[in-house]
Amino acid sequence: MAVSKKGLKNSRFGLNGAHKKVGINYWRFFFNAKSRYSGVESIFFIELEMLNPWHSPAEPILGYKPRVKISEDDLQYALAGTSSALSLESEKLVTPSYVALRIGKLDSSPKHLCEYIPVKNIKFNTKPFEIISGNSKISDNELIGKISISNEDHQKHPEYLCDQGIASWNLKYDIIKESTEGYEDKTDKWFPIGMHAYFSGALSFDGVEYEVEPKKSSGYIERFWGKSFNETWFHLSSSNLTSLISGSTLFNSCFAIHGAFGEQISFLGDFEGTEIKFCADDLKRSEQTVWYCVEAPELDEDEDKRLHWSVSLNSKIWVIDIDIYCKEKDLYNRILELPEGKRKVLNMVQTSTGIGELKLYKKIKNDLEQIEFARITNVICEFGHTEDAEL
Repeated sequence: MAVSKKGLKNSRFGLNGAHKKVGINYWRFFFNAKSRYSGVESIFFIELEMLNPWHSPAEPILGYKPRVKISEDDLQYALAGTSSALSLESEKLVTPSYVALRIGKLDSSPKHLCEYIPVKNIKFNTKPFEIISGNSKISDNELIGKISISNEDHQKHPEYLCDQGIASWNLKYDIIKESTEGYEDKTDKWFPIGMHAYFSGALSFDGVEYEVEPKKSSGYIERFWGKSFNETWFHLSSSNLTSLISGSTLFNSCFAIHGAFGEQISFLGDFEGTEIKFCADDLKRSEQTVWYCVEAPELDEDEDKRLHWSVSLNSKIWVIDIDIYCKEKDLYNRILELPEGKRKVLNMVQTSTGIGELKLYKKIKNDLEQIEFARITNVICEFGHTEDAEL
C-alpha cells in the first residue's frame, strides 16, 4: 500500500528548534518472527529514540552513569579517612543526550539490547528518507542493524538499562493500514503510522535464527515526538482478531489505543473496512471513556497472576468494550530516561502475549446492534508511570 504524503511527512519528522536539545523523537516497530529451528514464534521490537540529541552532539550522555563529583583534595581526604570525607557529594546529576537503537524480544523470556550513539555520527536523508549509523539503517521500507552487548560490558555499565546479548537484522516492511491521526498538541504528537504492516526478512537473536513472513508478521509501527513521555503510559494494539460470531479470521481488522493524554486515551480501529476513531485531541469529542490496568482476581490457587487491561468507549454511534489479560510472569520491565534528566524515568511493563475479547456495537435508535465479537491474540500491552529521581 502506498503511504499518503501526510503519512510520509509525519514519519520523517525530526526534532527541530528548541526540541533538538530538549525532547524525544521516537520510532517503534513491532513484528512477529519464527525460529528456523524450533518453529516457535516471538514478537520483536526495534526502536530508534533521539533523546535531547543536540544537547551533547559529540558524545552520548547517559543520565544513569555514575559520575563522582570530587576534587583531588577531596580524594586525599577520602583516602585519609578524615571526617570531612563523609560530606562529599558522590553523584552529579546530568541531562541525558543520545540516540538509542534498540531491539527486543517479547515472549516468555523477554529481553532487549541497546546501543547509544552521538547524534553527530547519524546521517539523515529526506529524499529518500534514511537514518543511518554505521551499518544500521531505518528508512521508509527497510530496517538494518546489529547490536552486541558483552557480559563484561553489561556488568560494567548498568546505566545501559538493557540486557547482554547479540542481535542482527535485515528487514523490509510495507504499511497495509496507516493512520495520520492519533493525538497532537503544541508539544507532542503520537500516531500509529502502521496500524497493520507486513514485515519480511531475517534476524538473529542470541544465536537463534528467525525468519519473518509478511502475512504472519502481525506488524505494527508508531511514531511519537514531544517534550517528554506521558505521565501515565497506556498502550494496546493488535491485528490478530478472529470473529467469535462467524469463526473467520478478520484479516482486515486492527486497532491501536494509546495514552494517557491528560485524562484521555486515543482509539483508532479498522474492522473489515469500518473505520472508527476517537482521538484525545478532538475538541468536539463527546464519547465517554473508561480505561484501566489492574491486577486481575485469582480464580484458582494454582492460576498464574494476571494483569487486566480494560477499555470501554461509548459515543453517539458506537459502543466498544475491550478486555485483555496477560500473565504477570510474561511481563518485561523497562526503564526509559526522561528528557528532563535528574534520573527521572518512565517505568513501564510490556508484553506481546495479551489475549482477550473485543465487542463492537452500533447504536440504532434506542437499540444496540452487535457488529462484531472477536477474540484478540498477540496483543502488545504496555502500562507504566513516570517516576521522580532516584538519588
